[in-house]
Amino acid sequence: MSLNNDQHAALKSKLDLMKQEIQTELRQHNPDLLRHDSGEGDGAINDVLNHDAMSKYLHQHAEWQSLQRAQARLSENIADICRECGTTIPYARLEAEPTAERCIKCQSALEADDQRLHIHSHSSM
Repeated sequence: MSLNNDQHAALKSKLDLMKQEIQTELRQHNPDLLRHDSGEGDGAINDVLNHDAMSKYLHQHAEWQSLQRAQARLSENIADICRECGTTIPYARLEAEPTAERCIKCQSALEADDQRLHIHSHSSM
């Protein structure tokens, strides 16, 4: 681990704050929003409202999982080690994105692969 004590403490504080924010958002999530059906109006509008509510919930859940992984990595003293190539993740990156698990090079490669897969799946339909 190359994080010094101050960096470790600062990263822990950021992660703790993120945890509180996500917990608050998840507590405010109302499962009834996923069953929005007033019985009136267009069914397509209800579908959009249900989709938006579900998308928000899934995003919050993904953030929660990412946060949990980051906290585990910090407690194991590997928060600044890229999970793909093993190089050191610069503290500036962790400061900007506390849940980062990859160095910029590996994250960029992953996102490029995701983009290629997305484009390919749409072009093959």
